[in-house]
Amino acid sequence: MVTIPYPNILLDALEIGVMIVDENFDVRYWNQWLEINTTIAASDIIGKNLRSFYPQIDYHVFARKIRTTLRLNSPTFYDASLQNRFIEIPRTKITTSLLRNMQLQVTISPYVPEESLVMVSIYDISDLHELKLTQQSQMHKIAELNAELHRDKMIIDANLLIAKIDTECRILEVTRAFVEFFGYPEADVVGHRLGFVFGEEELDFDPVHIREAIKRRQRWSGEVKAILSGGERVWFDAVVTPLSEEGECPGYTVIFHDISDKKRIELLSITDPLTKLFNRHKFNEVFEKMILRRHWDNARTFGLIIADIDHFKRVNDTYGHQSGDRVLMSVAQTISETIRTGDVLARWGGEEFVCLLPDVDLAKTQYVAEKIRKAVEELHPEEVGSVTASFGVSVYVPGDTQESLVSRADSALYRAKTNGRNRVESHQP
Repeated sequence: MVTIPYPNILLDALEIGVMIVDENFDVRYWNQWLEINTTIAASDIIGKNLRSFYPQIDYHVFARKIRTTLRLNSPTFYDASLQNRFIEIPRTKITTSLLRNMQLQVTISPYVPEESLVMVSIYDISDLHELKLTQQSQMHKIAELNAELHRDKMIIDANLLIAKIDTECRILEVTRAFVEFFGYPEADVVGHRLGFVFGEEELDFDPVHIREAIKRRQRWSGEVKAILSGGERVWFDAVVTPLSEEGECPGYTVIFHDISDKKRIELLSITDPLTKLFNRHKFNEVFEKMILRRHWDNARTFGLIIADIDHFKRVNDTYGHQSGDRVLMSVAQTISETIRTGDVLARWGGEEFVCLLPDVDLAKTQYVAEKIRKAVEELHPEEVGSVTASFGVSVYVPGDTQESLVSRADSALYRAKTNGRNRVESHQP
């Protein structure tokens, strides 16, 4: 029998377990690492059979591995798994792992082949196993996140109006919801400038704002109007966001939110339902802002015209309210077509209309009022035959309030009515 030097300083210094056994599983050597981790002293196990201490080992497999090692004179691996259990070594390392026993890697190497002795080296691979489990767990989480991201992307693609554009406002990519909403095939959208989708002639869509934001690489938000493929005009809240805040910016994401219903409600709240002009509430709001402008003085002012349809009650009483409504709509359209784009026209109430004219003097205001008077006089509504209106005119002077200016124009209107109707009168302090 070969004598194993004891204590073997080299084998005891190893940070792995080492035992030497013969093909009958008699233990010839048991190093210090095994003593510490199994709590079995070398003196208690050397010279005894391993079966007495670890009956759970599959000795048929173990014997085959030993024979293979001795026959080939080369190391073999013992698969220490649940199917091929080896010695159980409790874990003493403080860890959050649920592992109670070490995960082992077992190598069987020739030691003294002529004596059928092999060296069994036992490596603690618990940390590696935990890392593998952690990696598997992380990969599982990544797979779940990827699946969730895919679901989110599908939801976004199907429901949100998003376009990716380059620094020239050319469309690079759009969601399915975008092309379905606008009614254009994707092939007709990608590669075109954003203005193509919104209608190049639309003054409400001013790409300058977006281009300026792109030039500064800044976020931009605002309201824009677009035209669908069927010709319907819609309003959006738009948010333009750089894809990268640092370095070269490859493009921008534009998110659109349809606010057409909101715009319709806003329009209803400021619009007279019959004539489609501003209502009195909206006119008062605009009037107040006009008054508050700081640049008005004696040299630069604005005018106010109040118009009242003559004998309108007689129209309603004689021809009915439907005919009266048609007269109101006809007069409203005539006044709208006569004044400038920047002038503000509203239905003041009943048969009265008011108009603000920025940057005009009294003479100009009187001229516009007279022009409107003649246009109304030339109307010949069905059933009614003819219609006229009277006009009161005034212009802003420093110190005026809305009430004082309206009061003067109203006094002028009263004078026009008193002096025979179908005429223009003015009143200045």
